[in-house]
Amino acid sequence: MAEGEAFAFNTGVYGDRPTFIMSRRRIDDRHEMTLYELSPTDVAEGRRTRFERAGRHNQVTTVPLDEAIVGEATPSELPGSGDEFGYDWSDWCAIKIATLRGDGFNEVSYLIESVFRELGVSSAIICTGEPASVSLPEAAGIQLSIAVRAMKPMRRRDCLREIAYGIDQMGLGECYYWHAKARSPTSKSGMKALRTLLAGHIE
Repeated sequence: MAEGEAFAFNTGVYGDRPTFIMSRRRIDDRHEMTLYELSPTDVAEGRRTRFERAGRHNQVTTVPLDEAIVGEATPSELPGSGDEFGYDWSDWCAIKIATLRGDGFNEVSYLIESVFRELGVSSAIICTGEPASVSLPEAAGIQLSIAVRAMKPMRRRDCLREIAYGIDQMGLGECYYWHAKARSPTSKSGMKALRTLLAGHIE
C-alpha cells in the first residue's frame, strides 16, 4: 500500500474519530454482521431528507449509538477506535448500512480479515466468538460498506466471493468513488454497476 493510502486508511473527514462500527450478534442461533456509519445527527437527518425527496426506495435508517453497539461502550472505547481523546458522542447517531447473514457473512469474512490486518485489529472479534462491536476509521469503513451494500441482495457464494475479492483489490480512490455512488440520492444503480463489474462474468 502506498504511503498516501496508508495514511488515508487511518484518517478521515472527522480526523482520527472512528466513523464506522461493525457489530456481530447472534439472532435465533445464527450469527449476523451489521455495519453502521457514524454521523452527527443533523448530518444524518439531512441525508435522510435528500433521499426522501429523491424518492429512493432504500431510505436512510438511523439508530441511537447504544443500539448499534454490543455492550455498554462508546465508539471511543471499542477495539479498533484508536481514540486517545475520548470524543464527545452526545450529538451522534448510527446509520445502518446493511446486515449480512449466512453465506454473505461467511464470504465477507475474507475482506474483513484483510481490512482488519491493515488496522492491526484481530478479525476474530467479529468473525468468531461472542457478540461484539469494533470501531473503524473512515477509509476502512468505506471499503467494507461498499462490500456489504453490493453483497446484501446476492445469494450465490461464487458471486459473493468475487465481490469480496474484487473490493479487496481496489485502491482507496476506487472505494471512495463507489461509496459516493452508493450514498448519492440521484445514483440509483451504483451498486448494481459494481456487482456487474466484479461478478458479471459469472454465468
